Amino acid sequence: MASSESKSTKSRTPIGLRAPARGLRETFKGVTRENFPGQMLAGVTLLAIAIPEQLATSQLAGVPAFMAMIAFITATLVFVCFGSNPIMSVGADSTIAPLFAVVLLRLAPVSTTLYFELVAATAVVTGLVVLAVGLLRLGWIADFLSLPIVTGFLSGIGVIIIVHQLPSALGVSSGGTTVLQRLESISHLLGKVSAWSVVLALGTLVVMLVGEKINARMPWALGAIAVAMILTSTLSLGSHGVKELGAVSAGLPTWRLHWLSASQWGVVFATAVTLVIVILSQTAATTRTSSDDLGVASDVSRDFVGVGLANVAAGLVGAFPVNASPARTTVARLAGGSTKLVGLSAAILAIALSPLGHYAHAIPLAALAGVLFFVGARLIKIGQLTRIWRSRRVEFLLAAISALGVILVGVEQGLAIAVGLAILDQTWRSARPDMIEMGRREGTTSWEPLSEKNVATVDHVLCVLFDNDIFFANAGIFRRELHELLAKHPDTKYFVVDAVAISDIDFTGMSILGQVVDDLTRDGVSISLARANDKVKTSLAKSFSPAVREIPIFDNVDAAVNAAANSASE
Repeated sequence: MASSESKSTKSRTPIGLRAPARGLRETFKGVTRENFPGQMLAGVTLLAIAIPEQLATSQLAGVPAFMAMIAFITATLVFVCFGSNPIMSVGADSTIAPLFAVVLLRLAPVSTTLYFELVAATAVVTGLVVLAVGLLRLGWIADFLSLPIVTGFLSGIGVIIIVHQLPSALGVSSGGTTVLQRLESISHLLGKVSAWSVVLALGTLVVMLVGEKINARMPWALGAIAVAMILTSTLSLGSHGVKELGAVSAGLPTWRLHWLSASQWGVVFATAVTLVIVILSQTAATTRTSSDDLGVASDVSRDFVGVGLANVAAGLVGAFPVNASPARTTVARLAGGSTKLVGLSAAILAIALSPLGHYAHAIPLAALAGVLFFVGARLIKIGQLTRIWRSRRVEFLLAAISALGVILVGVEQGLAIAVGLAILDQTWRSARPDMIEMGRREGTTSWEPLSEKNVATVDHVLCVLFDNDIFFANAGIFRRELHELLAKHPDTKYFVVDAVAISDIDFTGMSILGQVVDDLTRDGVSISLARANDKVKTSLAKSFSPAVREIPIFDNVDAAVNAAANSASE
């Protein structure tokens, strides 16, 4: 996402200097005696949604349940102090949890000391990169992936989440690390499926789907998990194959950072790059959408700083990478939240309730799987994919390849495929621009594409609109297509380029343009430009070719055509 601030009237004081000084004051900005109870209630609602989501995400991340709550509390408090958006919720996120888990599990088994050290190091490295992006205002990096490719990438993540939770929903053991390996492992265990696990998983999913339609701000997930706990306990469902979350110790933050080997650091940095791209995209989308809904200024770069510091802090306290959550942020807004008191009250209440964490041991894993089914399904945007299919088949193909790359090859490889596709797609389109032949509309001085009605050519005039910059990838095409048009119109004496779509001409383009001028001069054809911007004018004036420097430039096409004709008649 681009890093420019919309609607912002803030000073240009360096972000890292102004946030600490204003953090405490901004925490209570907008809080009044009248809205204080409502903001506190919105914080309670946020926490009610966050608890089951954070516990479920811990399963995706392969860490103890309470580590997710530590991540949520730490990230929320840090973002409240350093971020800009008043209600954006930051914490453990189901989008990025499988991204680092599937990679780091190759280096260390789940729940081992080395694994915890790896996820903590990944959080710190990820946070430092996101922090740098925010401070240097480089958020445009996240814009490099087109919407169809991002849609396909997240759909692939959604499939991974669902497949990884199938064993918990079916009450069977899991096996394999890839999607195909897990599906194959499950296929051999279908005879051992626990019917009660399936009922709890589907029941939780149905409650969340129906509840969202009734009132999205209600803590349906928390209620569904509570009912599942009661059923598991009263009906002794453990003896029927229903597995429980197990002991949950409300521990304190722990220092887990230790020096890793060179190969381990390599994996950590590679994983961090993957996370950074997703975090930047999701954070920018979340902060802009919620800021627009609240009618407040958005400061995307400062929010990157807040999320970056939240990741660093999460790693320092022994947790794992965190991200902005569109879902929790939306819930906070629907609950009436409009100030940072929402996040602050949710974090403080989470700390106060920590001693009760040991009661979570009875949560059935099938119920948490139901929560994650809901989350995973939300990432698979069928409606969006359908719209892409109807409007742009090529871009739908890019989305499908991106999704299949994530599902079948791997997350890092899938992201690499997505980035590669984005580069190829943009390069292909830039390298294949249209050269549109123009004509004058009857009875006017307006020049428009010949495909329009009542538009005709003018004798001896060839006017074209080149709809992209002239640069190394398409300069040769510009020259070739021009000669094809000249062969089609052999009586041409005046060639006019409508340069309104040309924002720049690079060195290669300038060289080819010099050759074009020489070609036209040799054939007795004049050349002129119309509607060129100041940057193009400056480039032409500095050209190494005298012929290019002498190309006349006019404010509009008709003026260029008339000037060429008058010059010839003199």
